[in-house]
Amino acid sequence: MDFGAPKMDEELFFRLLFIAIYAVFFGVRIRYRVESTRREPERRQKAESMASKMLIIAILGYLVSIVLYMLDVPWTSWSRLAMPPWLRWLGVIGAASSILLVAWTHRALGRQYSAEFAIQKDHVLVTTGPYAKTRHPMYTALNMFSFSMALTTSNLLVLLFAILVILPFPWIAREEEQVLLETFGEEYREYMRRTGRFFPRIRQRST
Repeated sequence: MDFGAPKMDEELFFRLLFIAIYAVFFGVRIRYRVESTRREPERRQKAESMASKMLIIAILGYLVSIVLYMLDVPWTSWSRLAMPPWLRWLGVIGAASSILLVAWTHRALGRQYSAEFAIQKDHVLVTTGPYAKTRHPMYTALNMFSFSMALTTSNLLVLLFAILVILPFPWIAREEEQVLLETFGEEYREYMRRTGRFFPRIRQRST
């Protein structure tokens, strides 16, 4: 198997696949975001922390790196990686799987979903579906999608920004959990004991 630079027709195939997967991803996200705009939350949580600002910058960088990848600008040729095809296909599988997780998470959230972190009117704590074992499955899915798509591009610039996008989420999740503790009190504290933050907990936290 040749693990060198991909052939032109193979590279074109992965670019078209990249576009197709992103189209499906945006289709899922836009559907639920449009639905969420029809609901007025009871309380919005402003994104003023350093982690939130870092995430915004990282996302902007990630989007710019994707545009440069799609345009195939000559001066960014240094960022092309000679990844083996199987690794890029692993990225495709990971991205497709993360879209399924995003859709599942949206269905579990239902009316509790908001494009921004907010407490809805008559807000209830969702503990079903992917939330039965994990407190932030949406973040897990979105980070998995970003990293998997970066693998699909075989591009160093996209890969670096995908990692930068992932880094602030532990702090963002911790901030949101503090608000949820204030909102749901002992109910959320008990929920935290039996679930993992981004992945299912192997052993339940002792009381």
